[in-house]
Amino acid sequence: MIGVDFDNTMVCYDALFHRVARERGLAPADLPVNKSEVRNHLRRIGREEVWTEMQGCVYGARMAEAAPYPGVLEFFVACRRAGIPTCIISHKTRHPFLGERHDLHQAALQWLEQQGFFDPAKIGLARSQVFLELTKQAKIERIARCRCTHFIDDLPELLAEPAFPEIERILFDPNGLYPAEKRFFRARSWPEIWERIGGPDRPALLLPLLHTPVEERIGERRIPAGSRAGVSAIREPQREAASAVSIGLDTETLQFLAKNGFGKAVAVTSLKGGGNNRVYRLQEAGRNAVLKQYFRHAADPRDRFASERAFYDYLWSRGIRRTPEPLGWDEAGRLGLFGYVDGRKLRAGEVDAAAVQQALDFILELNGAGIPAAPHGLPAASEACFSGAAHLERIDQRVARLEQMEGGGAIDRQALAFVRGALQPAWQEARALLCRHYGSLEQPLRMEERILSPSDFGFHNALLAPDGGLRFIDFEYAGWDDPAKLICDFFCQPQTPVPLAFWEPCVSALVDGLKLDGGLARRARRLLPAFQIKWCCIMLNEFGPGDKPRRDFAKGADSAEERKAAQLDKARQYLQAARQTPPSPG
Repeated sequence: MIGVDFDNTMVCYDALFHRVARERGLAPADLPVNKSEVRNHLRRIGREEVWTEMQGCVYGARMAEAAPYPGVLEFFVACRRAGIPTCIISHKTRHPFLGERHDLHQAALQWLEQQGFFDPAKIGLARSQVFLELTKQAKIERIARCRCTHFIDDLPELLAEPAFPEIERILFDPNGLYPAEKRFFRARSWPEIWERIGGPDRPALLLPLLHTPVEERIGERRIPAGSRAGVSAIREPQREAASAVSIGLDTETLQFLAKNGFGKAVAVTSLKGGGNNRVYRLQEAGRNAVLKQYFRHAADPRDRFASERAFYDYLWSRGIRRTPEPLGWDEAGRLGLFGYVDGRKLRAGEVDAAAVQQALDFILELNGAGIPAAPHGLPAASEACFSGAAHLERIDQRVARLEQMEGGGAIDRQALAFVRGALQPAWQEARALLCRHYGSLEQPLRMEERILSPSDFGFHNALLAPDGGLRFIDFEYAGWDDPAKLICDFFCQPQTPVPLAFWEPCVSALVDGLKLDGGLARRARRLLPAFQIKWCCIMLNEFGPGDKPRRDFAKGADSAEERKAAQLDKARQYLQAARQTPPSPG
């Protein structure tokens, strides 16, 4: 039996506490998005009673807004599939000490129901397996009565209680608050907890969550890892074919291909290049196509398959043809089939006015006249930001995550020194600049100020076809977003840089073509220094434990150390260049 604590172990309150404090005018805009920082700030200014009352509000009336920690829902699903019983045991008062008299137990149960815990088609946990005890002692006694073999909690003092049962105790420490704690196994993420509980003696139990196992369960069927669903799209053949390797496809994937005109004699070549996914070139009887397999992992809940499919459906329904042709989709296997583009990536020196104009034309077509309010059910883009505060929060999270990186190798220590000694100070400087010049950080963008964005848009995700046209690819994060974010990402992505000389013409073309007001130009210019820091963080994703499964899936685990060294060097150079030529705040 696996026992799990509730507050701050399953539920992450960092963003919610920060939001409530900002709404009440009790926290400055530059306060880090962290529950502990909010508490410490209120105590410093002598508002301890406000902190107590705020807890009652968050755990009661605002509970539905709290987010689960990444991977926790998938952890419970994995336990269910592996036949491992679970229970939730929490110490929680029935009502707040101050403020309105909310029923905190009922709020917690409603949150669990909202997240699908009691739904047999999702997690399927019995309500009788949720215990909300009134005292810490009752909680410890319940752990013993439930005969837990493991217990997961965020408080080391609880796990160290003399009366605590002699079982394996796992300290969940996502914010790195207890680096010196050696009494218990300390985990920074839920996939890490799963690996600990599965262990080498029970490898079959690791299948739902581990990085690249021999087999992986998808839904209720099993397919070989070589054909696992999860990936990127069409890649540059001239650069990648030299390192291509033949692979085999499972029966169900071959059946999907047969429905789309490819037989068992199809030649399959693995293409390198993507940092997120796997992609294959298919060749048979003079016909070429690209098979894309979409990555999915417990620590990353984004549905790349659904996002890209919806975006392609929208593009092609409107007659937009600046992408590869979508030939077929397999929802069960999470597969996409696309027309092959016999093209290549642009080199940095080839990003000229004509190429930039093609990129602008794509965005203008995508957001042209007659666009419906919510085309094809397209959602907000991945990491969409609709206020200045949202931009700050996203980058705060990226920098904080890197500050807490772990790793025993020399390259990991070098990366941590760079983050703490150079990146973090640079972010604080850019952050302060943005807070001074942005305007109203909390003011949300109106619907008419938002656009449909391919997200991660730039020439790193484009191929130059023989006809001279660019074909844009990779829309796994697409959806509604802030146009200022699209502009900043377009100019900040480092793989195929866009010269800043094109900044003013691009912004003017978008403002005029999409009939947006002049505030967009000011916001984009003020956000640019912050986005340079964001992209420096993205370059260091190799060092983040949550990104390792995705990178290993796409590129293989053998080259992890080499990738880390290369990305650290790129991040250093990028930050140095950005700080030497700081843009005007506008």
